[in-house]
Amino acid sequence: MVTLQSMSAGEKIEENRSRFLACGGPCGSADCVDATLAGLVRAYRLGKASQLSWAARFRDPDGRLLELKEDGGESGAAACILAAMQAVEAEGCLVLVARWYGGRHLGGMRFRIYRKLASELLTNGASTPPPSR
Repeated sequence: MVTLQSMSAGEKIEENRSRFLACGGPCGSADCVDATLAGLVRAYRLGKASQLSWAARFRDPDGRLLELKEDGGESGAAACILAAMQAVEAEGCLVLVARWYGGRHLGGMRFRIYRKLASELLTNGASTPPPSR
């Protein structure tokens, strides 16, 4: 099982003028989703991103695994993030991928990017803390 112990982000990448950043943090219940999202948006300055797609996995008090996701304007993106989380059995965390649209369509490549960034964030230990102000 993989989880994120604190807020962190991967490397920002650019593809055909669109920029992408994966970030995430601990999230142990449906009640903390909004606060975790707000904290990530604030900490990593994501307010002007074109799309904010995310997925979360955690256990309810009865031990059932719950999965939540939101495409954030990029249809199908959250399913890619969730698939990356399922592949490494991530639990107790939320992963968000922000995209700043660069004016060029990426086709199916954008889904590979969402999956790759989410996977890298989870497998590389998510070591980049929020920038200091």
